[in-house]
Amino acid sequence: MEPAGVIELRPVDRSNWRDCARLRLGPGQDDLVASNVWSIAESRFEPHYVPRAVVAEDEAVGFLMYCVETDPPDAELYWLFRFMIDADHQGRGYGRAALRLAVDEMRSAGARRIHTMHRPRNVAASRLYRGAGFVEIGRLEDGDVELEKRMKGGDGDG
Repeated sequence: MEPAGVIELRPVDRSNWRDCARLRLGPGQDDLVASNVWSIAESRFEPHYVPRAVVAEDEAVGFLMYCVETDPPDAELYWLFRFMIDADHQGRGYGRAALRLAVDEMRSAGARRIHTMHRPRNVAASRLYRGAGFVEIGRLEDGDVELEKRMKGGDGDG
């Protein structure tokens, strides 16, 4: 499903951080992603964290955050470690469109590989990531499924 309107990623700033903070997950989803307020606070103390508002027709419908790997430093490895679409906007294609934009943004910044993760019971996230070319590469210490997307040549669809 393609989203009804134009989707864009915008930096989280003074004009939209409250809108991002108000976004909510659906019933039973609260333990799947850290809160946006927590994420925004983290980004102010971790300069390599890149928070983005997912915006549809000038309305915040989601939030994501990524970073370059710093431990150990690897300028070609990025992590998409926060990603959510508000409960009222799920199922409209916004997640797929936002993921595509995030991958493009990370690739433009130098990513050759992107890692992400999700809780094992998060079937929707698994389907989304796999549909975008991510493959499972293992489990993290907390039990989350870890996935990777490798960039091909210049097309980024690898």
